[in-house]
Amino acid sequence: MDELGIASLVLMENAGRGACDVICDLFGERLERVTLVGGPGQNGGDAWVIARRLALLGHRPLAVLVGDASRLRGDAQINWALLDVLGVEAVEVSPGDAQSIAARLEDATLIVDGLFGTGLDRPITGGYAEAIAAMDAAPVPLVSLDLPSGLDADTGGIFGVAPLASLTITFAGQKRGLHQYPGVEHAGAVRVADIGIPITVSTAASLWTSEDLGDLIAPRAGDAHKGSNGHLLVIGGAPGKTGAAVLAGRAAFRAGAGLVTIGARPDSHAALEEKVIELMTTALPEQANQAAVRALCEGKRAVVLGPGLGLDPLGRAWALAFAMHAPIPAVVDADALTLLADEGLASLKGAAARVLTPHPGEAARLLGRSTADVQADRYGAAEALAKESGQVVILKGARSIVAGAGELCVCAEGTPALGVAGTGDVLSGVVGALTMSLAPVDAAIAGALLHALAGEAASVSDRGLIASEVADAVPAVLAAQLQG
Repeated sequence: MDELGIASLVLMENAGRGACDVICDLFGERLERVTLVGGPGQNGGDAWVIARRLALLGHRPLAVLVGDASRLRGDAQINWALLDVLGVEAVEVSPGDAQSIAARLEDATLIVDGLFGTGLDRPITGGYAEAIAAMDAAPVPLVSLDLPSGLDADTGGIFGVAPLASLTITFAGQKRGLHQYPGVEHAGAVRVADIGIPITVSTAASLWTSEDLGDLIAPRAGDAHKGSNGHLLVIGGAPGKTGAAVLAGRAAFRAGAGLVTIGARPDSHAALEEKVIELMTTALPEQANQAAVRALCEGKRAVVLGPGLGLDPLGRAWALAFAMHAPIPAVVDADALTLLADEGLASLKGAAARVLTPHPGEAARLLGRSTADVQADRYGAAEALAKESGQVVILKGARSIVAGAGELCVCAEGTPALGVAGTGDVLSGVVGALTMSLAPVDAAIAGALLHALAGEAASVSDRGLIASEVADAVPAVLAAQLQG
């Protein structure tokens, strides 16, 4: 990197050395015939460094250039030429000769993919697509360098085709695309190889795992009590939808709230009272206005707005009143997000702290896009939601994204079993409880992690989970994390 005064050839050497170390560590029994497939760019150069280092370790690698060596440039050309000097077996194969490419892979004990890296910006077709298909078809593990060839480093999308790697060794720092679907499936396990540049100048994503939860949530003081633990208000529960508010309240208790009151619509309050034991309830007034909102927030530390609130005029009135006028932090979820889409995200810019928790469909309505567009670039959608609202956002889904307050984070935990009704209400309750003691962005990150880990703990497979089980798993997950 010129701005750091580090020669690019040194960085390529560091990348190849770091990747070689990982390969030797994880695939020590498969080094007999490592076949390295590289393209005409600098990503191939990383593969040639690995081939050279494997040969120096006494192994018998095969370097396969899919392309014309006379067209190699820069550091990749230097490292390709060194293979000949050192007697490392290296061959050129035309991108259009799929049969020859497949033949070179027949005796491989491990394949290294160095065809394309982060510079790719168009779909892979023709011979290069066939080369990827041949690598995928080989009955041995595949290791991709920096990214699986064909993966969009920014979004996790696929440029036409990409191999299904067993392992991706990425350089300097995490790449966003490795941690969003479908990129997650193509990347396999991910390891980072240090190449000698500070993480602040790499393309690292902010990736949060179970190990980080203890850094966000501290143990409580021995004299903590319900008052010091905070009183949360949940606004929701239209007729026939009271279960959503109850789930949010239950999850809030499980995540540490000292008191929880459900502010129920007057047309459902009596039915709700019969359902709950630990939760307190109060009936919302018939008229929603700023004064009523402030009165209901008196003595509360945070609000969860929207679970089962309803999309009728009464639900709309309370959703907008709380979203714009609640003087305390609020988690805005479910029906409240749908109703807010009509008002516009900019209406939240003058409000107190808010954490929005949309799923992709709700995000699409808020942004005026299609759900497919949101899913095609989840990072961009999360950033747009945060920018337009001036608030913190959790874009839900596999590998949930938190955006806002200068942060863009990915939750690396979770399970497909969480894809069931009610788990979003549990998330809003967990985040609501955490906003009573943490800054909104920290509450969002910690809440996403805690919710995902609780889903993992409660599930026995990739399906069959129910939302209350997720809520009830939260204390055990917290205990495990806080105890180290």
